[in-house]
Amino acid sequence: MITSREESHAGKLTVLVVDDDDDLRFLIAEILRKEGYCVTEAASAREAEEAALIQTPDLVLMDIGMPGEDGLSAVWRMREHPELAEVPVVIVSAYDSFDLRAEAAAEGCRAYLTKPLDPVVLKSMLGEILRS
Repeated sequence: MITSREESHAGKLTVLVVDDDDDLRFLIAEILRKEGYCVTEAASAREAEEAALIQTPDLVLMDIGMPGEDGLSAVWRMREHPELAEVPVVIVSAYDSFDLRAEAAAEGCRAYLTKPLDPVVLKSMLGEILRS
């Protein structure tokens, strides 16, 4: 289920939050909304691609471990669309390994965050990426 609150997008940066865990996705979305971002949510890799094609986000926060298609596969497919090829992606994962980080970097992901997320680190990292 793709969700986006009806809100003015004027002057707001849009972040697509992708996670199959409804509670965590909602929590991240609320943190970002309080920071002034416009947030779109998706619960799967397929929904993420659909949402990004409907409204190109300024940044994607992508869970890596989801049932069905994983987050890195979704990033790979999104990169096939010219309008999404340069959108910064931050991977979020409960797993932290050199191999996963290397694979994310190879797909052009800008950062890799591990769960549980520290809201201060999340806000700081997104701010840095979106300012660059």
